[in-house]
Amino acid sequence: MERLNRLIAYHPAWVLGVVLTLGLGAVLVLVDVTTPAVRLKIETAVEKVLPTHGPDRERYQAFRDRFGNDELLFVGLVTDDVFTRDNLVRIRRMTKRFEQVEGIRAVLSLSNAPDVRSVEGDVSIRSIFEEVPETDAELRALRERVLENPIHVGTLVSADARATAFLLYPLEMSESEFLASGIDETVHAIALEEAGGAEVLMAGTPPLKATTSRILLRDLFTVVPLGYVCMALVAFVMFRSVRAVAIPLLAVTLAQGWTLATMVLFGKSLNLVTFIVPPLINAVGFAYSVHVVSEHEEVLREGFRGPEAVCEALRRVAFPVFLTGFTTAAGLLSLCLNRLVAIQEFGAFSVVGAVSSLVAALTFVPALLSILPDPPPRHAAAEGRLEAWAERLATFDVRHRRWVLMAGFLVAVAAAWGLTRIEVSTSFTHNLRPSHPLRQSIVRFDESMAGSITLHVVMETDERDAFKDPVRLRQQQELEAWLLEQPLVNKTSSISEYLMVVNRAFHEGDPEYFAIPETRSLVSQYLFFLWYDQLESLVDSRFEAADILVRIPASPTNEIADLMQSIEAKLASMDSGATAYVTGDTPLIVRTMDEISWGQAVSLSGATLIIYLILVAYFRSLRVAAMALIPNALPVLVYFGVLGLTGVTLNVITSLVACIVLGIAVDDTIHFLVRFKEAYDEVGDEAKATLMALGNVVRPVTSTTAALVGGFAVFAASGLKHMVEFGVLAACMLAFAWLVDVTFTPALCARLGLKRDSAETR
Repeated sequence: MERLNRLIAYHPAWVLGVVLTLGLGAVLVLVDVTTPAVRLKIETAVEKVLPTHGPDRERYQAFRDRFGNDELLFVGLVTDDVFTRDNLVRIRRMTKRFEQVEGIRAVLSLSNAPDVRSVEGDVSIRSIFEEVPETDAELRALRERVLENPIHVGTLVSADARATAFLLYPLEMSESEFLASGIDETVHAIALEEAGGAEVLMAGTPPLKATTSRILLRDLFTVVPLGYVCMALVAFVMFRSVRAVAIPLLAVTLAQGWTLATMVLFGKSLNLVTFIVPPLINAVGFAYSVHVVSEHEEVLREGFRGPEAVCEALRRVAFPVFLTGFTTAAGLLSLCLNRLVAIQEFGAFSVVGAVSSLVAALTFVPALLSILPDPPPRHAAAEGRLEAWAERLATFDVRHRRWVLMAGFLVAVAAAWGLTRIEVSTSFTHNLRPSHPLRQSIVRFDESMAGSITLHVVMETDERDAFKDPVRLRQQQELEAWLLEQPLVNKTSSISEYLMVVNRAFHEGDPEYFAIPETRSLVSQYLFFLWYDQLESLVDSRFEAADILVRIPASPTNEIADLMQSIEAKLASMDSGATAYVTGDTPLIVRTMDEISWGQAVSLSGATLIIYLILVAYFRSLRVAAMALIPNALPVLVYFGVLGLTGVTLNVITSLVACIVLGIAVDDTIHFLVRFKEAYDEVGDEAKATLMALGNVVRPVTSTTAALVGGFAVFAASGLKHMVEFGVLAACMLAFAWLVDVTFTPALCARLGLKRDSAETR
């Protein structure tokens, strides 16, 4: 280690040459100099955080292959009365314009939806209205006919006739293609042009995902620059030096380049989760570099100069910085155990970022310090206030260690109680701020119509024409009736419902015949009248499988999960002779809750074990390592307690906080413990060593914590609720970890028992 330190300190030009060559290589990987264009792709599609394999994904894909794309874009109009001549003309005109939008394969509205009628003893199937009625009597008759049809109420018109909906079916395309096409924005613009005085609403999964992606893209170009500004301010306040600001920022930029270039080389893109990697590198890389710069400032005050000062600074700080980098990487690496690919990628590239930051801090920073002229040393008295405060605080910690430890224990108990109240949820609607126009639009749409969220309850058999059998259809209808009794469910659609409407029409509208036809031949006859494109989404061409479309309002994921659990229990209890299951885009999102919970447990267990083994290797004592782990476990426990007590949900984004906090919080603890052990070896007294250690590390630990807190707090500027929660939680927990390290950790170390462990080792 000493030889490497001297190489960096006394041959800085060579070191800078190698490092900057690697930096140039990263630039060439990131940028196509012939264009020039950035090769790093930004893929903000929400589907990146969903399971990519497993039975649920396979079942959903099989469903889409059989019934087609299930994602709908809803447009709503709210007015005083839908059934006025002006509004019906408007609905007809809007339908035609929506049909002309590139990327929309079909549109269903009051102007073109098929309507089964009984006319003079005969049954007719035609559009709800082919021509807009001229007289008030015709308008009233149309209104009455539509509102009596259960197929249309809640789907195309509200029960009070004050709202109408357009169902737009996009072509099969990826989220990125939908986002690039701007279909939702085009549709919304058309609706606003045509609305007149009506209120325009938009809902559905496609616009929700597209809006989320646009916000993420905007955040990427806001959060990272804000992080740089925050770090620069912290460095200047702590060191009052331009070079102390510039050098860490240059090191962070170098680490960013290496990490992003690695993503390009592996063909990966920034997505909903890996989007957090650059701000994380900002925070971690800045912390490592500041420790080196701070130690260099300290040795300059002691009289060291030139390469000798750099060599001495590295001798003191290189090992703890290396150890902290190793433990941070270990904490982040544990995220690769998660079954969600996006979190795996986040863990992998965060490790690359942590290692890159470590390399930059221990090579580029000291080499640059060595090649630059030494600044005049500042008087220690001018900067000793923080150290003096630390000495008083350490004295308090040692004298009142029992009270300090008891306070930590009580905090842990409260956090453990809060942990039992944690809710897991991944609602994309609630991820938007309450004031966001789309979220408000979705809420209003759900109040007016049947709901913007869809589930699919599928019944499958191996029998051709199974769903022409009245017995089978009655089973489906009974299941549908049960579904309508469940919380959240506002509307269901199925082939059974359509057949019941046709049966009633064949009996001149008699309500008693709103039932499944009695015979298979009648079913086949009615299907001949009914068959049109929309039925393809409710039954397959061989009539072996049928789907019940369930409409619910946008709700927290845990509530949807409860509904799905009830449905699955009902399906398991049915003796239908068919395979039945729940699927769809929303159920797939709900399934991520199990992945989040499982991944959180595995990742934290892995991170804790790795960090514990590192501490055991350093202290050569199982007991001391276990005690040293306590100050790092406490912030993680408090994090989970805060989730439970505040109602913030554990989701794909906030689930990253625990491993990040554990991986980063241990840095300051290790810096303290390394200095504590060195001081103990020097004075042989744990209480005195505690005072010396805290005085030595308080400035770099405080400055790096401030930078880390600021680096994560900038996520408060995000337009997504989960990102804001992530940033605020990470910032607060790292601030709490600092508080633990200047109070609880010194109190713990004051009676750590190193002497006894040393004797046992001998």
